Amino acid sequence: MKKLLQVVLVFALVAGLTACNKNVKDDANADLTAGTAGTEMVLEETSVEETVTVPTQEIALGAVYFSLDKATLSDDARKIVEANAAAIKSAASLASYRITVEGNCDDRGTTSYNIALGQKRADELKANYVRLGIPAANIETVSYGEEKPVCTEATQTCWAKNRRADTLLSVK
Repeated sequence: MKKLLQVVLVFALVAGLTACNKNVKDDANADLTAGTAGTEMVLEETSVEETVTVPTQEIALGAVYFSLDKATLSDDARKIVEANAAAIKSAASLASYRITVEGNCDDRGTTSYNIALGQKRADELKANYVRLGIPAANIETVSYGEEKPVCTEATQTCWAKNRRADTLLSVK
């Protein structure tokens, strides 16, 4: 039961860090904290014989945005990566975890170019997480190219939202 309480505290920490990221939509933050405002958690003692199963939770950390045709991090993006790494380290000290870094692109360019660029973006984040002390063995990368847009308008603003790498933290 103590481990369950620790995992709940990690989720609260991650939700707080994610809320600080100006690039994450308010709706995503609302999903992370839905049902927690004004509620009180009551934990009961369990006997030694009882087994508590903690389901795997997937948490979206701060998205990192890239310039057109680039896979290098800006100063602002590095700050997001550092905040994400701090949240990952907090979770790592309390529970088992996996990280998936998803590289994404806007819909301009060929499919093969966008898949390759998305992979470079995901690999860049992974390299930075490893540099910040996250074990490489816990990080998986994947490229979705242009297949997972968050915006579908043909505008500069929309394309900029799709040039990103998403970090998903799965804790158990």
